[in-house]
Amino acid sequence: MAFLRDTLTNKELLACSLSKLRSKETPYDKVSVRPLKLKGELVYQVTYHYGTKELHENLNPEQTEERIGHLMAQVFRQGHFFTPQADWQVLVSKKGAIKMLRHSPTRRVEDVDLVHNRTKKYILEEGTPYPFLVELGVMNPSGKVLAKRYHKFRQLNKYLEVVEDCIPHIHTQGRPLQIVDFGSGKAYLTFALYHYLVEQLKLDVRIIGLDLKEDVVEFCNRMATKLGFKNLTFYHQDIKDFQAQGQVDMVVSLHACDVATDYALAQAVQWGAQVILAVPCCQHEVFAQLEERNHPVLLGHGILKERVAALITDAARAKLLTMQGYAVTVMEFIDLEHTPKNLLIRAFHDGAPPRQEAKEDYTRFKEMWGIQPTLEVLFGQGRS
Repeated sequence: MAFLRDTLTNKELLACSLSKLRSKETPYDKVSVRPLKLKGELVYQVTYHYGTKELHENLNPEQTEERIGHLMAQVFRQGHFFTPQADWQVLVSKKGAIKMLRHSPTRRVEDVDLVHNRTKKYILEEGTPYPFLVELGVMNPSGKVLAKRYHKFRQLNKYLEVVEDCIPHIHTQGRPLQIVDFGSGKAYLTFALYHYLVEQLKLDVRIIGLDLKEDVVEFCNRMATKLGFKNLTFYHQDIKDFQAQGQVDMVVSLHACDVATDYALAQAVQWGAQVILAVPCCQHEVFAQLEERNHPVLLGHGILKERVAALITDAARAKLLTMQGYAVTVMEFIDLEHTPKNLLIRAFHDGAPPRQEAKEDYTRFKEMWGIQPTLEVLFGQGRS
């Protein structure tokens, strides 16, 4: 691509991320590129992300152009290229047609770290007092993370890293970014999200948190007022009853129990949300639908059946979202309140038409297990 050659030649590439795999056979799910200096020379570190693992290689500009060109032609269908002048979104169709979209720049030259073996830098740094973390009892007023809360501090940073990867996929055309958080609970993540987007990234953001516990909602609204988070509001309302005002760009659903996750996903799709983040919880519905006699070895033990049911549920959700035109990744995520590890469903709306292949895959999958999840019905896929 001439665009890429010119960007590298002029040393203007601040970062790059490649996503939307062409094939399921590829072992890594995304590739990122950043400039760095080795022995005084500018090179580019290409990072292949394998779930929670990474593999790096350092290439000169010519090799970087060749590597990115190959990956875009053979492996990925989308690339985000960050330069001082603009963010460029490059889309490659199945027939090889290239479409380029220009967006306002989100990276600055002075923010780029060219150090090779850099220390892990968290979005929320220890030693810096953040008022919302102090008020929520994670930090003391001097910025020291309390020992009993250090695990939560790391988890908040992990969550914000996931959000950071979502930002290039959200385009608001100058209007405020609107986010709805279903089942916000005590709202540690919601407050962290607002702080990151508004206080650190300086974005114009409106966030609405919903929860079924009235006392928790009252507490969160008092906290938002105390912190001066004027565009963060919490409501005591059910997911199924909430009516949004205006376009919703991002939907977050963390630990919505059982089919509440499905209602959140269905609502997000109905709104046309550009980004969906969901950490499902307590997947009971499919458990009751599984017939032990069809898979006696796997389903003959309650604990195994429970785990299988959870995986089947989330696999079905991912495929159903794909059928709705979303690029979906199911990734490992550190849970804040329950088990040490959990799954995060991350979906980016790419504007693609419904995928016939995904529909065929899903039909075979549901027939093999004999299931009909709520999300299928909500999407109208289960109607005769």
